Amino acid sequence: MSPKHPHFHIRELRAIIGHIVRDEDFRKLQNHRHHMFFNRYEHLLNASFFAYQLARLFRADLKVCALAGLLHDYHFTTLKSYSHAVIAAKNAERFMVSEEVVEIVRSHMYPLGRSKIERAHGRNFWVVKIADFSAAFFEISYSILFLQFQHDRIKLKRTKLLMEMVGEE
Repeated sequence: MSPKHPHFHIRELRAIIGHIVRDEDFRKLQNHRHHMFFNRYEHLLNASFFAYQLARLFRADLKVCALAGLLHDYHFTTLKSYSHAVIAAKNAERFMVSEEVVEIVRSHMYPLGRSKIERAHGRNFWVVKIADFSAAFFEISYSILFLQFQHDRIKLKRTKLLMEMVGEE
């Protein structure tokens, strides 16, 4: 299979994030609602997928972007401010990721908390920032569409964006 084939990239992404996605503690994020009809686990998978694809497009570091996208909201709190990013960065360290990944996770809420947390710099940071926003936009839009058509009994399929990628049983 050629590197341009989409399944090649899914396998490459799975090789980068698979050990985290299968982690028992990380999977507990499925119990935390995030962006209406999605849970935090799904949001992180979506953000990682978008970060990986954007990193390919903008020639950023695929591994750093995919990992930072996956770990940017890895916390079990209801905090919405920049402080959840500090907790997520600390949690990300348990997976032995690079300092750059931790720095991107810690500063992903920029410009919130900008006086308290130094922002990561470079292309990788902006790729993850855009991926997080894109995933949130996708999830909220999907949820609104679902609500819009629910009364007509039109059933939209649950997102398959990454469930197929991680091989959900």
